[in-house]
Formats: sequence, C-alpha cells, structure tokens
Amino acid sequence: MSNFQLPLPIEVKEALEKLGDAGHEAWLVGGVRDLLLRREVHDWDLTTSATPEQIKAVFADYSLNLVGEKFGTVTVHYGDCFLDITTFRKEGEYKDHRHPDGVTFTKNLFDDLKRRDFTINAIVYHPEKGFRDFFCGRRDLKKRWIRAIGDADARFNQDAVRILRALRFSAVLGFDIEEKTRDAIHRNKELLLTIAPERILPEFTRMLCGRNIRYILTEFSDVIGVLIPEILPAIGFSQRSPFHQYDVWQHSVHAVAYADAVPEIRLTLFFHDLSKPGCLTVDENGRGHFYSHPKKSAAMARAIMERMKFPSKQTDLVCLLVYYHDSHPNCDADIKHLLGNVGEENFFRLLRVMEADTLAHNKWTVKKRLGQIQKLKESGERILASGECYSLKGLAITGNDLAEKGVTGQRIGALLRLALQNVILGKWENHKEVLLCELEKNNW
Repeated sequence: MSNFQLPLPIEVKEALEKLGDAGHEAWLVGGVRDLLLRREVHDWDLTTSATPEQIKAVFADYSLNLVGEKFGTVTVHYGDCFLDITTFRKEGEYKDHRHPDGVTFTKNLFDDLKRRDFTINAIVYHPEKGFRDFFCGRRDLKKRWIRAIGDADARFNQDAVRILRALRFSAVLGFDIEEKTRDAIHRNKELLLTIAPERILPEFTRMLCGRNIRYILTEFSDVIGVLIPEILPAIGFSQRSPFHQYDVWQHSVHAVAYADAVPEIRLTLFFHDLSKPGCLTVDENGRGHFYSHPKKSAAMARAIMERMKFPSKQTDLVCLLVYYHDSHPNCDADIKHLLGNVGEENFFRLLRVMEADTLAHNKWTVKKRLGQIQKLKESGERILASGECYSLKGLAITGNDLAEKGVTGQRIGALLRLALQNVILGKWENHKEVLLCELEKNNW
C-alpha cells in the first residue's frame, strides 16, 4: 500500500480544496480504510483544523446539518454526497465509559487521531499530501488484524462500545484481532453492561452478518455472554446424539456461519437451539432428546430481543422462524399447514434456516436432509404456482357468507377453520357452494 492516488469523488476533492484555500488543514479520514481495501465507501468524513464556525463560513452556500456542531461536526450536503466535516479535537475523561466529559478543539492532527479507536481507522489522506499514518494502520491492513491505538484497556474504558466495534470489524472484514487488543477485550467485557441497547444493537447485528462470525462467536463467546447470558449454558453442552458432531453452542455457531448474511436468518440460527440445555432428556440408550425446544427457544429469543430493543417486526419474524425451524412436513397437507402458519415469503426463509441448520449437523446426515429440504421447496413452489388453498384467505367462502346464513360469533371462525382443514386434506372441494353445503351438514 504505497503512497498512490486514492479514487476520490469529485465532491470530496473539492471540499478538501475549499478548506485548504481558506487556510485550513484538512484530510479525508472516514473512507480511507475501505478505499485501501477496495471496498465500497458509504460514509465520507473529513477532519480539519477549521472550527465549526469556519467550516460553516467555507460552505455557507451549501445545505448544512448542525446537529453535531457542539461536538465539532458540520454535515455538508455537497453534490451527491453528505460530508461529515469535524474539527480536530481532544477529549476529556470518559467517566461513564460512553461519552467524554468534554471536547476541546485543537490545531494538531496527531492529537485528533490518537483519540480514535483502532489503527486502521486513524489513516488520513489528502490527494496532494498523501497519507498520514502515525499508528501504522496500513501495516495492520496488510496483516489483516484489528489493533487498538495505544493502550487497549484505556481505549475500551473510554468507550465500551469499542469492544463490539472490534468484534464487528473483525467479523465484517475477515480480520483477526491483535493479541493485546484481544486480551483487553476479554478483560474489559463487563463494561458492555454500561452501554445502552440502542448503541449495542447495530454493532451486534452487523457483527452477526460478518463473514468471520465463526471466529468471533467461538473466540469471544464469553464477551457475547455478557450481553446475552442465555448462551452460556449452551457452551460445551453435549447433545448426546449421533446426528450432531458439535455441542449446542458450536452447532449454533456453525449454523450461523453457514447461513446467508441476512440479519433475520442469522438471528434465527443464533437463537434456534438456546433452550436445549434446559430441555434435555436422555433415553435408556444414553441418547439425548430435546422435546419442545423450538417453542422454548422462540420464547427465549423473544425475551432477549425485547430486552435488546430489537424492532418488534424483526422480533416477531425471528421468533416465528425459531418456532418452526425443526418442522418436518411429510406430505402436501403438512406443507400447506406450514405455509398457512408462516406465510409464503417466510416459508422460503424457513427453508434457508433449515439448510444452514442441517449443514451444522454430522456429515452423514447432511445429504439426505438437504434432499428433503429441496423436495419441500419444490412442493411449496408447486402448491403456490397451482393456486392451491393453504390459508383462510384462499378459501372460497368468507365470514360474511356464513353470517348471511345466520351463523354468529366464534362459530364463524370455527367453521372456517373446519372448512380449511378439509380443503387442505383434499376431502372438500374449494368451491363456495360445496363448502356451504358441507358446513350446513355440520349444523352451521
């Protein structure tokens, strides 16, 4: 990673020029890491010697967002970009492990960069001046590791969310975590209890969707256990089953890693077996069974997700998928019931969950089960393509039809469910006259 020209948007180049022409030092900081890794850049951040007042003066002709002004940040709507431009600053103590007691502006770039979290995030660049890399961040990018700036314990004590940021960067970038930084994460893990759920949630979700998640969930299970202590009984808990090669936790870890990097899918697999340690029964042959664990794991998932302030819609979806993750439909009627219970879109999400779950089983079971899941998919597609009825919405009659016949109250719902059951089983044709006639035989 020599001193070459990074491909910057024209808006970023012009903003740097404007600040320079006004007599201010300015550098690109947010986006440098991803540019060096040839990754897409989502956020462009500049750091500058200019004060917020001076930044506003330079960009007086542009739309400005001043929400972060007291912390030194002015957001400039520049062309197609939103540029966060922040004054060089030094921070006071972090007595609450979350926020500095105070912020003071400085003219010194080094002072600004040494307060940051990791070396790979403290590389700055200017098209004419090249790089400033006081903490060997480019070297760490080559080594593919995450390393804290200066004393790692101090970094995490300042802002404990940096612990999760380290795990998230490692998971997303596929980097290892440097030894001293790793040890400091384990030592300071309890600081995570000081962090508000709103700050934890985005880091945790992005971490879970990272390509290096198997390493993170294995190496840092004790850290995750501070946030979600419900995982701790699963670690090392034998499943006592020929179908499983891993303990409960490692099975979940591998299932998460095999899954598509979609939050709801990976969250489902993270939670899907958490209740197993409390559900174990052992038969006379010494084989373990976990009856009702999908239902109980879904309840655990709901309690955890509500505690962590996940959006209610996402919580409902994940709990639904956990509840049905161990379904084994054996015929079209079973598949229709499953479709009716989860819905069309979630049926195919559920199959993706089942596939990842299967891949984390003992190898000799995988091929057969994946074949079964493929047949489920094909049958589901056939049922949907042919327009076969699998839910109350697909019935040829409605509650209004029954009301016109004088049926009232809860009896309407009971008769509709009876009709649906018989249509799914192929006993009754899904035609209005047929259904009304059959229901009339049941005395309405």
